[in-house]
Amino acid sequence: MYLQPGQRVCGLHRAWLMQVPGTAGCVVALPAGELWVQAQKRHLKLLRRSAAAVGAFQVAQAVTASWWQRMWPREQLWSARLRALWGSRMEWETWHVVAREAVMYPETVALAVLLASGAFRWRVVAEARGSVPFRLADMPSLPVAVARCLRRPWLAEELAAQTSGPLFTWAHQCVRAHRGGEAAERDMWAVASAHRPRPIADELAEAARPAGRSAGAKRRRGHSRQADQAFAIGLSYARRHLQEHGNLAVQKDTVVDSFRLGEWLHNLKTRAWALSQERVEALEALDVWWNVPWPTQWQRSYYRARDHAAVHGPPDAAAGFPGTHILNGEWLYLQCNQYDSLHPEQQHLLADIGMTAEVARTARPRRASMQAGFEAALEHAKAYAAEHGHLAVSGKSVRYQGYPLGAWLTSQRSRARRASSATKRSLALDAIDPWWNPPWPLAWQRAYADVRRLLESGQRLDASAGFPGIDAELARWLSQQRAAPQSLHPDQRRLLAEIGMVKRSEKTPVAVGDDQDADAAGTVRDAGLASARCFAAEHGHLAVASGYVHNGYPLGRWLASQRMQDGRHVRLSGSPWPRGQLLAALDPWWNPPWHYSWQRRYQQAHALWRAGRLPLPGTPTVHHQQGEDQEDEADEVAAWLRRQCARHDVLQIEQQNLLADIQITATTAHMVASAGRRTPVDHGLEHARSYAAEHGSLAITVESSHHGFPLGGWLLRQRHRAAQGRIEAERLAALNSLDAHWNPPWPLTWQRAYHRARTATANNTITQAERRWITTQTRLWDSLHPLQQQLLTQLGAEPATTPPAITPASRYPPSEGLPHARSYAAEHGHLAVSTPTKHAGFPLGSWLLQQRRKARSGRLAAHTLQELTALDPWWNPPWPFAWQRHYHQYRTTDQPIPPELQRWARKQTTLWEQLHPHQQALLSSIGICPEALR
Repeated sequence: MYLQPGQRVCGLHRAWLMQVPGTAGCVVALPAGELWVQAQKRHLKLLRRSAAAVGAFQVAQAVTASWWQRMWPREQLWSARLRALWGSRMEWETWHVVAREAVMYPETVALAVLLASGAFRWRVVAEARGSVPFRLADMPSLPVAVARCLRRPWLAEELAAQTSGPLFTWAHQCVRAHRGGEAAERDMWAVASAHRPRPIADELAEAARPAGRSAGAKRRRGHSRQADQAFAIGLSYARRHLQEHGNLAVQKDTVVDSFRLGEWLHNLKTRAWALSQERVEALEALDVWWNVPWPTQWQRSYYRARDHAAVHGPPDAAAGFPGTHILNGEWLYLQCNQYDSLHPEQQHLLADIGMTAEVARTARPRRASMQAGFEAALEHAKAYAAEHGHLAVSGKSVRYQGYPLGAWLTSQRSRARRASSATKRSLALDAIDPWWNPPWPLAWQRAYADVRRLLESGQRLDASAGFPGIDAELARWLSQQRAAPQSLHPDQRRLLAEIGMVKRSEKTPVAVGDDQDADAAGTVRDAGLASARCFAAEHGHLAVASGYVHNGYPLGRWLASQRMQDGRHVRLSGSPWPRGQLLAALDPWWNPPWHYSWQRRYQQAHALWRAGRLPLPGTPTVHHQQGEDQEDEADEVAAWLRRQCARHDVLQIEQQNLLADIQITATTAHMVASAGRRTPVDHGLEHARSYAAEHGSLAITVESSHHGFPLGGWLLRQRHRAAQGRIEAERLAALNSLDAHWNPPWPLTWQRAYHRARTATANNTITQAERRWITTQTRLWDSLHPLQQQLLTQLGAEPATTPPAITPASRYPPSEGLPHARSYAAEHGHLAVSTPTKHAGFPLGSWLLQQRRKARSGRLAAHTLQELTALDPWWNPPWPFAWQRHYHQYRTTDQPIPPELQRWARKQTTLWEQLHPHQQALLSSIGICPEALR
């Protein structure tokens, strides 16, 4: 018979109606007294008056069952009650199992009444102060109230230390329910499968099993062999990380030897309240603080502060945490400011390193206040201006009286230029030097200040005599200003007029109209174009440094401004910039699509070539009665040419043509590159050999390391070099001998999954996940690379003869992503969209990414798979998805093809033999093949 818990006491006959599996039940006479009868009355009353009665009783039953399994030494009532009910009806071991509910019933009802009380739950939430508990001691009233309710004063101490179990889970969910809605309220009464009492039939079967016999295939509720195996693997990697770092406060992206330890711990923390007691104890044995209710970053910062305190002693909060790292000190000061709002356990941790509440109240900031720092810097600026007469400090590295005045002024200028109007700080600096932040170069302002100081000291400026008595550099500067005053800023001309270097008629008036401003700007632009024409006529190009000055005009800065405006105009309008066309007539490569430093270095090489002094790469440089500067320039050009020869194949066509003009052809470049290669000790290859000998492959993640060497990153660089044709033949042969598929044309994730399946098959330890992966590959057989098919054949896999029939257990409405996919495919002709793509407000890119993952794991519904394949046969290609997007970009782009797509097309021809046959067919359909591009 199956009775509800409230129906198992017969008050009339004072008997307990006991359920015994395999029998019609058993009637147990209850001892004298009203204990069970009163408990039943309270139970029935609770069921009538509280909507949460059923859930509260289930939670209370799970709590008392966990106590029954633990059976504390100070628990005497249950042992006496168990013997009083026995009466020698059956064997003691069997009676200990079947009488569990009868013995615990009074305490279970009392606890259920307490948990169902709204006032009690409100008190628990109030004590939590909005944060979930770390242990039950964080809510002192909870263990005290439970102990008082069950009349066991000693129980409060036992419960306070609990960090898991059904009672802790209820408290955790109770706090969350206060912040959530109805769903969170229901979760409060849900009992995790790992916390539910074991069925009596299972416990009887285990008690009846002979000693030494295995448990067989039956598992405990809430457990599975696969989950236990996965947990054991994760625990081993956690133990390795603990041995190296001393804690488990890891970030989510932490990887240990290709195992995603961060994700594994994050998933455990997400449902830590539902873990079994055995798993929680295993994790706490490694690190008590493995699952803290505050951010993991806080815990990581705390460990850094704890390590510092272990070496240098408790931090001195009253002195501003001297001796600590700036970030560590600021973090400690922040904790002191927020001390009262911290979790109680966080306060206990801080107290362990000497940061008590009393110490926190005396804390001072690690840094001085920003205003005090500004005032101190301003005093240094005043002293510097009084000594030098200006604030045009030469650079960031300048220090004045030990203070980094140059870096500080640079920061203030940057902030002032970003501000829409004058700030209090900029006005304070204006009061010291009105031209501390001029719109022209600071070098000009320093030279002007030096001249003004000379005038104030009584020096005369005699331009007709070449400025006698003045430094040669300063005299040259004065001559340049007099030669081209129209190219200067109106305020510069005004300053020069004040010292008599410019006539009043050449000085722009203080009040200038709009027409005058436009004329002045046009004059500056015409002056720049005239200077560019003059320079190009003399040198044949416009590749000058940004600080270059030509005949007194800042040509380098002007050209840099023109390049920026040309790029902005092309991006916004898509048409050539008119002024850019004028400059292109002087030098076609005045604004090249490659880095400007390359063009400048090329022009240096071109000038040497015209002079007959170009050093050929790979040959010693011959110096013909040159100065040291010219010798250094020739050596630098020779080194630069060697680098260009080594990467000749990846240069743009126009760059290769320019190098051919100075007799650096492809043949010459390859000869120089081959002759210049060295064979140093290849540490990466040695680690690759060791790893391959140990694991049988080189399919590792980028983050993986081998004996401290970043082998994953090294292999990634070798794959990039192989794709660009720059890898040494000896190294390529060595890697191919270690693992023939170390650089496969398919994703490395596939290769890693294959090696896991191969290793498991060889060791006869294959899991359900690996079997599912192999089955999925057999279903996708036709879309795989022939080499992938060959690898799968070695595992004994064969192509599936029938398509997968996925029949969901429930009928779900059709996905709203299919109509958007149809619309996008009808408009663009494909489904190769990036993940952030949205179509009519729908996240189509994310939806397609999910469908591709389902298809690769064999979980995509047949109808959805057929629909997407009909829209785009290559919506889920077996090659990298970025390749598919580049293919469609090339296919749909009108002539002329952009340079980056041209480079992509040439790269496909060089890697033609490594491509999937279907990739080769797609490229051939749009005219890309080795023969077509030769």
